[in-house]
Amino acid sequence: MKLGIYGTGGQGRETLVLARQINQVAARWDDIFFIDDMTDATSVSGVPVYRFEALDFHDVEISIALGEPAHRRMLANKVLPKAPLATLVHPGVFVPEDTNIGAGVLVGQGAFISCNVTLGDNALIQPNTYISHDCQVGAHSVVCSQVSLGGKTTIGEGTFLGMNCVIKELSVIGNDVVIGMGSVVTKDLADDAVAFGNPAKIHRSNSNKRVFK
Repeated sequence: MKLGIYGTGGQGRETLVLARQINQVAARWDDIFFIDDMTDATSVSGVPVYRFEALDFHDVEISIALGEPAHRRMLANKVLPKAPLATLVHPGVFVPEDTNIGAGVLVGQGAFISCNVTLGDNALIQPNTYISHDCQVGAHSVVCSQVSLGGKTTIGEGTFLGMNCVIKELSVIGNDVVIGMGSVVTKDLADDAVAFGNPAKIHRSNSNKRVFK
């Protein structure tokens, strides 16, 4: 089996580190390479880079390594007709039996995932996050480092939780929401909200459904 990491930026290189950590414990991939349609580089971090359309998809699974939820969704839709999404969980992360991790999910080192948690397809869970019991994280969402989710929190699809934000237990956060780093969320947030602060307040609508300009 071969692993293609889609994206050569910071998240891509961190995903390469994660893949190598997994391979050290149990050899899963015979070959690892990057996919990037926006660079002329032929190698990054000593790993070859290919264009998506130039790939031979035989015996290949692909990890989407981007921190923008909209781009994660777009690339997943592009990849899936040709190759499966690879699920990467750091070997030091314990996953309870009643927790469900979807296809294409990335879980970084030091993440805590409690019981009866659902991580939707292609979600990104960065290192040192805390996801309490009975939480649900929607497809393509990004949970940045040091985020804490209280019990029975629901996060919609394509939502971005910035570093160090805290979500109160039982909260319901909608689709395509952006929560700024360091925010403390004490109330539900509807779809497309852009919220930040302590306590977090809605400042505008995420009308273009993007985190980064």
